[in-house]
Amino acid sequence: MKLKLSILDQSPVIKGGTAAFALRNSLELARMADESGYHSILYSEHHGVAAYGSPSPELLTAIVLAETKKIKAGTGGIMLRNYSAFKIAEWSKMLATMFPDRFILGLGKAPGGLKDAVLALNNNKPPVLNDLNKKLEEIIAYITGQNSVYEDLIAQPEKPLIFPEILWLGSGVGSAKEAAAKGVGYSMAGFISDNSGEDAYNLYHEEFNNDGYTDKPVFQVALSVSVAADTEQARKNAYGMVYQFVQSRKLLAPDKLMPYAEVEALIAGSVDESLFYSLLDKVVIGTPHTISSQLEKKAIQYKTNDLMLLCNMFKEEDRLFTYKSIIENA
Repeated sequence: MKLKLSILDQSPVIKGGTAAFALRNSLELARMADESGYHSILYSEHHGVAAYGSPSPELLTAIVLAETKKIKAGTGGIMLRNYSAFKIAEWSKMLATMFPDRFILGLGKAPGGLKDAVLALNNNKPPVLNDLNKKLEEIIAYITGQNSVYEDLIAQPEKPLIFPEILWLGSGVGSAKEAAAKGVGYSMAGFISDNSGEDAYNLYHEEFNNDGYTDKPVFQVALSVSVAADTEQARKNAYGMVYQFVQSRKLLAPDKLMPYAEVEALIAGSVDESLFYSLLDKVVIGTPHTISSQLEKKAIQYKTNDLMLLCNMFKEEDRLFTYKSIIENA
């Protein structure tokens, strides 16, 4: 099976490191991904969280598109509750116009930060949690020039030759149904989801609206990965990332990435030990010689060859080794 491989980059900040250093790492990773043949690289959005360096995936995307030649780049994703549909449509059309067939608009429903950050993003008022599916509908209308709310309003650039690809981010069947109804792609967060993926895949394809935004269904699965010279080291390298998953599950702001020994000491005998190891078991772990077959098994499980890979590690050289090993052995 030929895999279509993409990267989800959260611009991870390590303990003792800075966001500026993490952002420089993101640029280097993008250049490597572009040269080695990855299909795309998407950037996450986090506000008020020390663990991740980028609060503005649309800005990082623009920089990366300008710094690379072939790879697609985009948002993974923009948190809808914090922004107007009109503004999202404007800069999305601008990026799609300036970088034809290379920009991906990934959209999500999560808050993107804890309470204080969300309030600050919304002028110190609780966000109006209106129907986020309606906001997706509005974005599509502004992009395609079919807005019915403001009859004479245009979202520049007007009448673009190419529309941005849209991915709806989620973790289960409900989000798959939403994406299918609008005729947009669906990216499922397999690294945190308890859903096996089969139900989401089947529903998405059964209900996909061919008369929607696009007539080409896209079903992608995001997986956490770790590759090292031996599987035991690969497993240890994933500890910092998985500990952040645990904190996110508990609705806590994740700490900066910590090394294996510190995480092991925190987890041993704690109330989070069981959750930690259940999430660690979701990480696709291997060596350069075994990782390809491991990913192919996941592709068969989720019924898609479209895989987006997340790898946050304390040592940046270990993260780069993981991504290089995967693409070189694909």
